[in-house]
Amino acid sequence: MSLTTTAIALLFGSTAAFAADASAFGERLKAVAAEQNMTLAYDSATSEGDDVVLTGLTATSQGEEPAKLGDVTFEGVTGSTAEGWKVARVPIDDVDVTEDETHTTVTGISIEGLELLPADRSSLPPAKQMSALYFDKAGVETLSVEAKGTKVFDLSGMSIENTINDDDTFSSAFDFGSFNADFSTADPETVKTMGDLGYTKMSGGIEGSGSWDPKTGTLTLDPFEIDVENAGNLSFTYEMSGYTPAFIQSMQQISQQMAQNPDSNQNGGMAMMGLMSQLSIGSADITFTDDSLTGKLLDYYAKQQGTTPDQLAQQLQAMLPVMLAQLNNPEFQKKVSDAVATFLKDPQSLSISIDPESPVPAMQIMGAAMGAPQTLPQVLSLEVTANDATTE
Repeated sequence: MSLTTTAIALLFGSTAAFAADASAFGERLKAVAAEQNMTLAYDSATSEGDDVVLTGLTATSQGEEPAKLGDVTFEGVTGSTAEGWKVARVPIDDVDVTEDETHTTVTGISIEGLELLPADRSSLPPAKQMSALYFDKAGVETLSVEAKGTKVFDLSGMSIENTINDDDTFSSAFDFGSFNADFSTADPETVKTMGDLGYTKMSGGIEGSGSWDPKTGTLTLDPFEIDVENAGNLSFTYEMSGYTPAFIQSMQQISQQMAQNPDSNQNGGMAMMGLMSQLSIGSADITFTDDSLTGKLLDYYAKQQGTTPDQLAQQLQAMLPVMLAQLNNPEFQKKVSDAVATFLKDPQSLSISIDPESPVPAMQIMGAAMGAPQTLPQVLSLEVTANDATTE
């Protein structure tokens, strides 16, 4: 009898302890969300084995209506508020919402490797010191929007993957998925414009990757790409240094101070400018690779002006030197004019890149832009290329 009573007491005692953990987990989640400028609310927090269930969960961004997430199960929850919480996976119920004549559905929403980090994160890798929220992977299988019974937009295969490497560098790969857009139900002006351009429908994808080395403060985006079928590809890369943990913490503190005391925004702005002086630009490149968009735009605007695409291209070439003359840099002016002329004659690719021998401080760039803009091409080793060949 005594053993039975003891066993029952232990069973109920352990259940009560885990229920308290579920409540503590929910409260920590609310606190972490608040740091991200989001308000979470729920009806109850309960445990089911190693899982925590928050019923009636809602999320509200500043100035927005609450998003009803329903009952959300956090699978494989371990840890504590003091040590940090880890969640193996968070599947979120599909969304099916109809507002007026617009029907939106979202499926396959999940987060993997979610962490609610402790207040003291000084012993953690730098990538986990910057925020109390971290996750390994998040994704959405499909998103679909219908207007008046017609599918106007769909997106599939969205994902973000974060990795902290053995040397404490951080890398992230993001894929915003493949999209399809239908403009047939848009406003009449948009329908006509897109129809004249030959884009009643549009498909493509957006993806990219980046990395951060906290030791050197080097932040790299390589690349970020927007690819649209029968239009073109826009690719953007850059490398920046000085983005250290100390810089990020100072920026967060200034932002918080400005939010708490809007009247001191001018002082905050000056402090932010001081911080920017710690950053340097190592390289950058933006490249557009044409897939018929340029020709379609020339055709469209030529018809608008009652001329031909060739004549319009010649007009653009003639205007460009006049627009660049204020830079007072004839060599750079010729380089840009020649590159644009080459591209308009045979649209393949057009690139603008900077690649100085050593990183250029941000304040030096700003000073040159305000005081001596004609020196910027030399300061940045600025190049303009067309069709993968540097113009001479």
